Amino acid sequence: MLPFVQAERAFSGRPPLRLAASRWQKFLKTRIRMNHLEKKGQIRTILISVSILLVSIHTILYYISTVGTDKILQQGVRFLLTVALIILVYNGKNWARIIFLILFGLGILGALFSLFFREQETVLKLPFIVMIIVYSLSLYHFGVSESYRAFATYQNKKIFE
Repeated sequence: MLPFVQAERAFSGRPPLRLAASRWQKFLKTRIRMNHLEKKGQIRTILISVSILLVSIHTILYYISTVGTDKILQQGVRFLLTVALIILVYNGKNWARIIFLILFGLGILGALFSLFFREQETVLKLPFIVMIIVYSLSLYHFGVSESYRAFATYQNKKIFE
């Protein structure tokens, strides 16, 4: 490196590159590590979130096949709000978790109503059964599961001890 560039860096107030790297190494060493229960909660949260997104995509496709593409924008906005809510729940926001629990309860009630009072063949009612199962597992996981509570607590901790 040229001598005047080194002198400029020395007086510019910016740390040299190797100092920034050592800070990163210090960050990695002092970061709080997940215990087994928190890791289990993280994995289950991801799996349930993917299941919720798949049910949401299927609901949109079912809506388009029965009603048409009249309200496709509304369905797209609903899907984006679902993704945003999943991200907030993953980050451990309690208010998002409560909204999720309310929406899952309403979704289960709607699916049960459609399951018992719609005049369709049993094969066409299968998506409602899947929806009831996924939303029930979600209610359990986000409502009373110790692994999710541990993971949400971990997500809300400070990065450094």
